[in-house]
Amino acid sequence: MKKIAIKLLSALLIGLTLPAIVLAQTNTINPPTDGSDPFGFGSKLDNVAASYSPQTTVPLEQRVGEIISIFLSFLGVIFLILMIYAGFNWMTAGGDEEQITKSRNTIRAAIIGLLIVIASYALSVFIIEKLWGA
Repeated sequence: MKKIAIKLLSALLIGLTLPAIVLAQTNTINPPTDGSDPFGFGSKLDNVAASYSPQTTVPLEQRVGEIISIFLSFLGVIFLILMIYAGFNWMTAGGDEEQITKSRNTIRAAIIGLLIVIASYALSVFIIEKLWGA
């Protein structure tokens, strides 16, 4: 049972990260006419380097918002994993009432956790708007 769960989580992780690696876009539709950079990598890399330079100042509320967004996104991924895990356990229970009850409790706890995450996001947006007037 644990081997199947590990394989399922591994497939989920690979499925979530692989498209970001493989589906990189290039500027092949409108390549530059001077022939200096046929795939358009230079301008994109220059933009990335300019946005991460030490001279660029980011307002505090934007940085706090980004940190909160990253943290809440991570919690959303945990919710998704818990729902898949509980659904998998429920489907493979084979009529075992104890395992079905455990799966129901896991789903219930995941949904309650998701509601708490949504409420905390709404509260943080409200507080940041009131503090900084964004």
